Amino acid sequence: MAIFTKELLKLNRTMRIVLAVVGVTVCLTVFFLWRNIEQRSLGQNAAYKAPMNVYSKAEKLMVRGKFDQALRRYNEAATMLRSIPQVDLSDDFYYAIVNNAIGTVHLRVGIYGEGDGGIKSRADLGKNREELLQSFGYFTLSVDAYKKWLAANRPGGDVIAALIKSREGMAEDEIMLEPFERYERALSVSLTNCGMAQRYLGELQLAEDYYRESLALWADNRTSKANLESMQKVIAEDAGEKFVEKTEPEQKNLDN
Repeated sequence: MAIFTKELLKLNRTMRIVLAVVGVTVCLTVFFLWRNIEQRSLGQNAAYKAPMNVYSKAEKLMVRGKFDQALRRYNEAATMLRSIPQVDLSDDFYYAIVNNAIGTVHLRVGIYGEGDGGIKSRADLGKNREELLQSFGYFTLSVDAYKKWLAANRPGGDVIAALIKSREGMAEDEIMLEPFERYERALSVSLTNCGMAQRYLGELQLAEDYYRESLALWADNRTSKANLESMQKVIAEDAGEKFVEKTEPEQKNLDN
């Protein structure tokens, strides 16, 4: 993706890890959500076809690094979804997908800024607070929609236990996810993105809470795991640097 410019490739190893995780978040979101759109088993009507075709075009632009064009397409898809008559968008799967996608573009701008240049260290990341807040707002719309649907449609514990038992011995690629499981995984992705936004807004505890909530829904969400681990590593490194800065003058005084 166009995220990785020549300047970014010159960064230290930890910085590359952080940036790679951001890129993976966007890629995973785009791939995972489109795969769910293809599996049209949620009972949605044909009115979704046109807006989701626009969404798919935006996805291709996003992967090619044409973020401004992708954002326009995502917003177009959202407008088309809002124009579908007699549809409650507050728990609509496709509307949640599009809002999450819009949020990823704003998140990218919030972290990297406009254009691809100028990011040379961690200190340069997350400077556009307005874009980060905007991204979080879209992710929240997505999260709320998934949670509302799940509150009304998630089966009881006995049904879920029976479902798990029926899959014993099956390979992962043989399992066809139930609608509630697709909602849970999509929710996990949006929660991961909420964590990313909060991490760069400086709300580290909130970021950790979002990551852990996402993993509680989907334990194999590798992006959420990687984001949480990289954030904790960066925090530890920063704490170590501050400790060195604090103790060095004391050591100099002892040497004198």
